[in-house]
Amino acid sequence: MRTRLLAAGLAVVAILPATAAASAGAHKASVASRQSRTSGVSIAGGNVYIWSSHGTKYRGTGCTVAFAVRSTHTGTKGALTAGHCVASVSGGPSYLVHQTESMPGNDTAPGDLLGKVTRTKYTMGENGDSAFAALARGRSAQPLVFTGGPHSSSAIPVVGLKDPSQDMQVCYSGAATGEHCGFTVVGGSQQVNFHSGNGTVTIGNEWRATGADCTSRKGDSGSPVYELDGGVAYAVGILSGGQVKAHQCPFYFTPVSLALRMFHLTLITSRSSATS
Repeated sequence: MRTRLLAAGLAVVAILPATAAASAGAHKASVASRQSRTSGVSIAGGNVYIWSSHGTKYRGTGCTVAFAVRSTHTGTKGALTAGHCVASVSGGPSYLVHQTESMPGNDTAPGDLLGKVTRTKYTMGENGDSAFAALARGRSAQPLVFTGGPHSSSAIPVVGLKDPSQDMQVCYSGAATGEHCGFTVVGGSQQVNFHSGNGTVTIGNEWRATGADCTSRKGDSGSPVYELDGGVAYAVGILSGGQVKAHQCPFYFTPVSLALRMFHLTLITSRSSATS
């Protein structure tokens, strides 16, 4: 079985089901969530294309923000994304994360700094595929997931965290393709071999979700994977990559709970924000 990551230097394949149990645009945004998808002060799940770069802020590969988080050690706010989005970039000691494209109604532009990922804050291997980007000065992390398509400003609140489990129904919302639901978690934690231009990358602690037919699309790596319940989202995973097969669209993700433990983070939720 060969799957493919969506990252710089790797084979570019993304995930877009042709049909979905819950279509994009199915959720009505609250007044509080009616903001620019690429707001200069607010970073949220499914929010913007991001990439990592050392030499220039105008070169790199797009990925998606997963969930807003906070360091339990320093209180620093940031965002989760896929580890392979930064792991393929040479050099260091840190990875600057910039916005890659403008969207209607935004107040940031390509090249604007979003934050930074340090060497110790990403993993792509036996501990899954995740990264923590600490936000740059002047930006904040919001407990939201954008839905309704890649240029929509509709969003739903993130209210909690759930571990993946067999038969759980999940959605993902990518900056490239928007929200897609109707996926079922199958099996359990497993080791997955992802194909790249330089060979094979093996990632452990990955979970699989299957759904309807799909086509590939660049830019959905790092997307928030979540359980939808009554118009609110429970954080479940961070999308790594997918595999196009007849009558199926399996994708693989790292549990958010694993990333939180790895990097000593806590999930920012609408409930925790109201009390903090």
